[in-house]
Amino acid sequence: MRRRQRTLKIVLPILVLLGALAVAGYLQATKPQLEPEAPEERSWLIAATPAVIADQQPELLAYGEIVAQRDVEMRNLVAGQITAVGENFVDGGVVRAGDLLVQIDSFEFDAAVAERAAQVKEAEARLAEIKAQIAAEVSNLTFDREQLEIAERELRRRDVLARDKVISEKALDDARLARNERARTVSLGERNLQMLRANGDRQRAVIAQTEVGLKRARRDLRNTRLLAPFDGFLTETGAAIGKRLPVNGQVARLIDLNHLEAKIHLSDDEFGRLVKPPESLLGRPARALWRVGAEIFEYRAEIARVGAEIDAASGGVQAYARIDSAGLKTALRPGAFVEVYLRDRHYRQVARLPESALHNDEKVYVIVDGRLAQRLVELVARIGNDVLVHGELAHGEIVATTRFPGIGPGVKVTAR
Repeated sequence: MRRRQRTLKIVLPILVLLGALAVAGYLQATKPQLEPEAPEERSWLIAATPAVIADQQPELLAYGEIVAQRDVEMRNLVAGQITAVGENFVDGGVVRAGDLLVQIDSFEFDAAVAERAAQVKEAEARLAEIKAQIAAEVSNLTFDREQLEIAERELRRRDVLARDKVISEKALDDARLARNERARTVSLGERNLQMLRANGDRQRAVIAQTEVGLKRARRDLRNTRLLAPFDGFLTETGAAIGKRLPVNGQVARLIDLNHLEAKIHLSDDEFGRLVKPPESLLGRPARALWRVGAEIFEYRAEIARVGAEIDAASGGVQAYARIDSAGLKTALRPGAFVEVYLRDRHYRQVARLPESALHNDEKVYVIVDGRLAQRLVELVARIGNDVLVHGELAHGEIVATTRFPGIGPGVKVTAR
């Protein structure tokens, strides 16, 4: 019995192993045979857009800041104590041209005007006196010249009589003395007249000087009232009643809201396109968008001028678009950040595509029967994230706008 058990322990594992090998062999012999299949060609899912060949004049987008064409510091031209201020003389106050900003105490300036006016009258009275003296001297000189002429005729008669021995030499000498005396009187009168006329010229100069002083005094008196030179609003107001201001002391800043401009930067490429004839940059219409929270304010604008220098650091140039605003009623203020859209050049027979459709600035791919085909094109201009091109591309062709590895002619694609 024990021998049978030992034999089973040896033979049974051998039988199990042989059975397992037989089953494995059967399974290996009866397994299905798989034949390899060729891999299926991949089709790329891409975005595409139809090419529209047409004349286009796109809009350029430039970002800018609102600036005031006129922004002046108001300073008083005379020193003194402030006795009054304007009704709207506060930060943000709106004033009209001619409105009072500050009034300086005018007592000393009124006195100066009165004093200068009195000096002018005194000088004019002195000139009138000199003129009267000149008139009297002219009258006396006329009489003296008549007397000199009579004395000369008398001398000539006596000279003839003396040669004929009718009168004595003494009578002739008396005539000579009388004639010389009259000549001396005339000469003295002429010198006096010349001096009086010189005094008159000098007095006219004195009057001119005093009148200049009077004009200055009157101007200083007018400058005691500092008035707004144009419509605008005030900021940085630094004056109050009772405060004493020195000459050229700052009173406030006045910003002109009737002449607001958007200061924008144009790149070299944009400036070159816009300034090229026959179109011109100056006078080109534009529109400015000001985003304030959820609100958008739009203003008409026009390119008014171009900066005087090219920006050496970034290239391009500054341009100024004059805003057609509502004047003092507008909410727009200097410092606001705005978007400025202006018309680009007029391009003929071009296609506008996303920049991703252009490869190496010289070709695009179109979809023909589910596969890509190459079209050579020329880059005309870049407009934001788009490009304008023309060349072999035909109107209506579907252009691939998605980039992917291995893109090229013949690649199978599916447009979505």
